[in-house]
Amino acid sequence: MPLIRQELAEYGKKISAAGLSAGAGGNISAREGRLIWVKPSGLSMSELKGVNLCCVDIASGKQLEGKLKPTSELLMHLAVYRVRPDIQAIFHTHSPWASGVITAGVDFKPMFAEVVNDLGQIAAVPYVKTSTQELADAVAAAAQAHETIFLAHHGVVTLGKTMKQAFFRCCVAEDAAKSFVAASIVGKPAFLTDDQIRDLKSLSAGAYRLRMMES
Repeated sequence: MPLIRQELAEYGKKISAAGLSAGAGGNISAREGRLIWVKPSGLSMSELKGVNLCCVDIASGKQLEGKLKPTSELLMHLAVYRVRPDIQAIFHTHSPWASGVITAGVDFKPMFAEVVNDLGQIAAVPYVKTSTQELADAVAAAAQAHETIFLAHHGVVTLGKTMKQAFFRCCVAEDAAKSFVAASIVGKPAFLTDDQIRDLKSLSAGAYRLRMMES
């Protein structure tokens, strides 16, 4: 069995353990060349096994492997992969805190460095009916220049060059939402200024360049 299937199933379990999706909610996928492996419909993240995953051709959308039906959000995954050839994983969670904050109409501004350094570019998409081409098109449009996308009344979509990066973005988004709610309860949230955000991005870019020189 391809290792990518096993790894994706393990990340499904991590998403469940982190409390980022309940029941059969959420869907995840990973690219393997011209194909993707994607969570099937009707299974919870916690019960995923590599053998359960569906293999779909990105260009045609045709299912090539898997006995189960792919996630109802397959169109969304395919649309994003088609506009972002650099992305290897897409995780869509029904994260309760992040979903609640964005659905409340809050402008999700950074309060901490990890929001700037880890989430990539952030976008918010107003409610669009789930499992539709309209939603796929809206998310793909946002994904062209963003890596963390908040969907009103629906959840969070994170893109990653690896499954680990996509998962970390899910976790950071949820943690940031919890911190925002905590700050709102005890006082008024204080967001990072534009200058502070630029400084953090500059530090992050410098660290990346150093890693590339050392590799």
